[in-house]
Amino acid sequence: MIRPQTVLFLHAYPLSAAMWRAQVEAVEAAGLRVVAPDLPGFGGAPGAMKSLPEAARGLLADLPEGPLVVVGLSMGGYLALELLAQAPERFGRVVLADTTLRADPLEKQADRLAQADRVMKEGRGFILDAAREEHSAPTFRQVRPMIEAASPEGIAGALRAMAARQEQRNTLQALTVPLLVLVGANDQITPPDRAREIADAGRGEVRVLPAAAHLSNLDQPEAFNGALLPFLTA
Repeated sequence: MIRPQTVLFLHAYPLSAAMWRAQVEAVEAAGLRVVAPDLPGFGGAPGAMKSLPEAARGLLADLPEGPLVVVGLSMGGYLALELLAQAPERFGRVVLADTTLRADPLEKQADRLAQADRVMKEGRGFILDAAREEHSAPTFRQVRPMIEAASPEGIAGALRAMAARQEQRNTLQALTVPLLVLVGANDQITPPDRAREIADAGRGEVRVLPAAAHLSNLDQPEAFNGALLPFLTA
């Protein structure tokens, strides 16, 4: 297999491509090119996501020719799976972190839709409050400016797009390229059993990162990079 030369990083909700700073530096130092877009409404990018399939089509139109590596964490993982569903031939390796192949259960869908309505009425303050409770103090200090840079329209659009997503088990079962699944040992949102479910479906490898939670690349960047770089350069 030809070694992929371009790595596509897809960020988590409600953050931006800035979350990948430590990974981008390490990957570029290893001689690979990087594409790390801000999704609509995040990191100063205009607009708002209408759906994951539409977001994937937009990305595919702008990406360089493959083979590509896609690295997606949380919402970025959902979008990575949609890219693989639409154009699996474009990707030579896949990294999914702190995410799930499942669709939201009805209760979670309703919660996301309620949050989307609330952020349009009240602004992002309650999103910041939830992030402060969810993440360690060092990680929250990193994500706070990213959340503050997200537009209410972008946050609401992403919430609605995530609520509407479909299960992607079949996409993973059809995967024919190497798959690495990373997860924080303390991830309470998409815990290690969800990572193992992804790996089982896609015949991939799981790496559980100690002392990391849902944003494992920010909680433990050295451990994350230590798993990522050998996979990308093998």
